[in-house]
Amino acid sequence: MRFLYGISSSTANDYSNATMETLEFARQHEFDVIEIYCETPDFIPGKVSSELLNKVHQLALDNNIRVQLHAPFHSINLASFNDRVRQLSIRILEETMELAQRLESPIVTFHLGLCFLPCQLYRDKAFDFLIDSLNQVLDYASNYGIIIAMENRGGKLDIGKPSDLLRVANAIDNKLLKITFDTVQANVHGDPIEYYLMLKDHVINVHVSDSPRGKSLLLAVGEGEINFKGLMKAFIDNSFNGPLIFEMSSKDKALISRNVLQEIVKEILS
Repeated sequence: MRFLYGISSSTANDYSNATMETLEFARQHEFDVIEIYCETPDFIPGKVSSELLNKVHQLALDNNIRVQLHAPFHSINLASFNDRVRQLSIRILEETMELAQRLESPIVTFHLGLCFLPCQLYRDKAFDFLIDSLNQVLDYASNYGIIIAMENRGGKLDIGKPSDLLRVANAIDNKLLKITFDTVQANVHGDPIEYYLMLKDHVINVHVSDSPRGKSLLLAVGEGEINFKGLMKAFIDNSFNGPLIFEMSSKDKALISRNVLQEIVKEILS
């Protein structure tokens, strides 16, 4: 079984040139995928130059590297009680999907939003707003056949706990709605293996980093407390081979982590 390994542009040293820096690194070190973090100055949806888009697309094609996008998230709240905030959030995701279509990117990862005081008091109403927003986003996604993958989140106010994601998945039966599973975010509140098994039927993409339990650090695999041997076995048992996107504090940590995971896979399969 061969896993697909990728690297996030959030690992870049120069955020003003994060996309090309990460793509070149992926080419040099034979990564299968890059995930472009659409919060960096060079790659904000609606503002990316055609020159850069064409350059990224061609270099990825020439080197057989798949491109995925991580939508902006600091301004996204699909469950907001403010209609203008929800509409802005939807439009940002639409612009991200337009970028994805230009780059032939099959997956856009996104965050659902935050649950502030109105949401905390009226959770069912917030959920109704969330579902309505997602249906609008999915209508747009259907124009391009792009999968949108909601990410699990571990923050106190984040909408994205495993129970949240399952509630959304059960409410919306759409093949274009999937989950990006983040190992560290799962580790904030519980056992990543347990959470993955809860979500596995919907997971299409994984963010990999390590951390001590209860913390959301971006360490290399083996530097924290996550049981990656058990997690990789769970992936294999579920016939999931990635992509596994290294979302870490440096590119060197991504290289270390890939080597560690490759050794774990060899051990499991031997």
